[in-house]
Amino acid sequence: MAKIVKKATELGFCPGVKRAIETTEKAAQSFPVSTLGRLVHSDAVVRELESMGIKVVYSLDDAQGMVAISAHGAPSQVYDELKHKGLKFIDTTCPIVRKAQQRALQLANEGYFVLVYGDPNHTEVKGLLDRAGPNSKAGLSVSSVFRGKLPKRLAIISQTTRLPHELQSFLSELLTALNSLQDMRIAVTLCPHVVRRAREAVSLATSTDLVVVVGDPQSSNSNRLVERCNQFGRAKLVWSAHMIEREWEELRVAETVGVTSGTSSPYWLIDEVVAAIERLG
Repeated sequence: MAKIVKKATELGFCPGVKRAIETTEKAAQSFPVSTLGRLVHSDAVVRELESMGIKVVYSLDDAQGMVAISAHGAPSQVYDELKHKGLKFIDTTCPIVRKAQQRALQLANEGYFVLVYGDPNHTEVKGLLDRAGPNSKAGLSVSSVFRGKLPKRLAIISQTTRLPHELQSFLSELLTALNSLQDMRIAVTLCPHVVRRAREAVSLATSTDLVVVVGDPQSSNSNRLVERCNQFGRAKLVWSAHMIEREWEELRVAETVGVTSGTSSPYWLIDEVVAAIERLG
């Protein structure tokens, strides 16, 4: 019996990732280009860029030619170092991330302690903390950030790839910890593209036997999609069509399979995964 494959309507690169890749590829037609860290969280995309001569470096000492700042942005010190070394660069920071950075700076300048809901080790969050300055912290739980009283003036922003229900849970935890707080601001910095994909992923999870999320293990938004789907059904993360061909008896027995993707997954990879699923039928 042939499988029924239901694909999400919004797949492949989000506008910010698409912009970052196209900008970098265009620059590489005229100059040698290095990306400071991976341009986006996708091994498939990184390998494709490397085939065009676009190399990943993790120190500006190793950079050659023009340097591309990733879609996740970078701390201001990186820009200072680029200028100090006399290196030309292209900034592919996602416009949504840039707006979050500007919001963090604005709130800090207004005298708020800026609390970033997000992974403190993520590149984007490091950039947000940099803009907010020393009067800021990041974490995924209130208890991981504050050990005692909350500051009197508190502003909350979010890593752009988190989901509304996660932020809501964080805010609920925060409200139970209120004591001497006098002023609180909440800035909505969630990415609408990520939010829409999550909403549709839930719909797939409730209407299929299994959802396959095409994305990289290091992609925050891809992992969030898997976690969200597993709250309503069953989901697996796939970063290669070979994973489907080799594994997963539960996929073989599934009659209906939903397919969605993280925002850094190329269409050709999604097509390969769909074809592999259909071959199982």
